[in-house]
Amino acid sequence: MLLDVAELAFHQRLGRLINSQDDDCFWPTLAGFLREVAEFDTWVAMLFRSAQAPLVLADSGVNYAEDNLFADYMRGLYLLDPFYGFGLGEIAPGVYRLDEVAPDSFRETEYFQRYFSRNVVEDELQFLLPLKGVGTLSLSLGSGRRFSDAEIGAGCLYAPWILPLMRHGARLEQLMTRPASNRDQDRQSRLEEALRQRGKPHLTEREVEVALLILAGHSTKGVARHLGISLETAKVHRRNLYGKLGVTSQAGLFLLFVGLE
Repeated sequence: MLLDVAELAFHQRLGRLINSQDDDCFWPTLAGFLREVAEFDTWVAMLFRSAQAPLVLADSGVNYAEDNLFADYMRGLYLLDPFYGFGLGEIAPGVYRLDEVAPDSFRETEYFQRYFSRNVVEDELQFLLPLKGVGTLSLSLGSGRRFSDAEIGAGCLYAPWILPLMRHGARLEQLMTRPASNRDQDRQSRLEEALRQRGKPHLTEREVEVALLILAGHSTKGVARHLGISLETAKVHRRNLYGKLGVTSQAGLFLLFVGLE
């Protein structure tokens, strides 16, 4: 069987990738491999963990516009990341695009305007691998333009063998022995409690839940649909929590949220 030059180059790149699994260069090598089939500006490999900040495994080194923006993400903005919530749900391993997982009003949120649009910019594609009892392994590709159908198709074509390589390259045995700091443990509960306590009077459990959904980009209709309540009830919860917190908009709610802790 004869192979053309393109096929030979592909197998050479694949060989280098497989050979790098036990090295620190695995993630950059994987990103370089994927650049042959998709154009992207940034990449980051993370482990999503329930009630804890994501664990960053590797990144492109230039994907954060400002260090303090990424620090804010790790302190709590990850709770507003549509891929974080989606990735920790009941999902199948695979490739997912931003529009598939983001709430209906995500691009109108302060999180999108102040953080996402400055770091990821326009579109995001993630390889997600749920790991029972551990979390979800994520390789995120960010682009200043929308990914084409051909690029998404290539990602889906490669995913069945890229995802197992990601699992091996992440060195999970080492990750699981890395102790979590007290500050990282149960971070979500502490943020929710801080938000609850900020209200005068204090927010109810349901109002905290509605506040986080609004921050993540759910419209009032989306909140009602997500919680299985009527639209009027969702409006009442929104009005009450805004009143208790002394804000009048999603933007005001976002500024209050990033100031917690």
